[in-house]
Amino acid sequence: MLPLDDRFVERGDPRWRPSLIEGRTRFTYYPGAKHIPESSSPLVKNRSFTFTAHVDIPAGGADGVLVAAGGDTAGYALYVKEGRPVFEYNYFMQERYKIAAREKLPPGACAIHFEFKYDGWGFARGGTGTIFVNGVKAAEGRIARTVLGRFSAGETFDTGLDTGSPVSDAYQSPFPFQGKLKRVDFDISPARLTAQAERELRQAYRDFLISND
Repeated sequence: MLPLDDRFVERGDPRWRPSLIEGRTRFTYYPGAKHIPESSSPLVKNRSFTFTAHVDIPAGGADGVLVAAGGDTAGYALYVKEGRPVFEYNYFMQERYKIAAREKLPPGACAIHFEFKYDGWGFARGGTGTIFVNGVKAAEGRIARTVLGRFSAGETFDTGLDTGSPVSDAYQSPFPFQGKLKRVDFDISPARLTAQAERELRQAYRDFLISND
């Protein structure tokens, strides 16, 4: 079928396809946001990002997934286990980075904020992840390796549960959040690349894939 497209790397990377989220750096998700394709979810790869889950915790506590992207192949999830918030990054099942708070979440309105500071310009680099609860640092840890491109071919982005295979081996899907999830706010660091820098970035991306094939 014409026209023929002889590109290889670009056709496999959703960042360089027409997209409704192109150029967006802020996203807000409300209860019921689930089964969102990875290519239409916040672009958290190869950059810094933050997100905040606004919840209500009942008096008896509440466990469950707040945000999940990807699955058992690779991905990330913010979940509550035994009353404590945990962020986990699954690097192709080779390495799992868990950042877990020591203290349980307090009852009532609660803002669980996760911040990832990327090491710098480049691909698949690591960074530092920090969990804040109501503005107070609750946990911090190192994520040494991150995924370059896609987490998986068929997993999705979800809030309030994990509809696909579990990102973490600490829970079984869907592991719905037992409290009230009011919304999740994402803030993604923009690329701010010139046209020339974008061309150089694509070439560097090709070279990276070839060297790691």
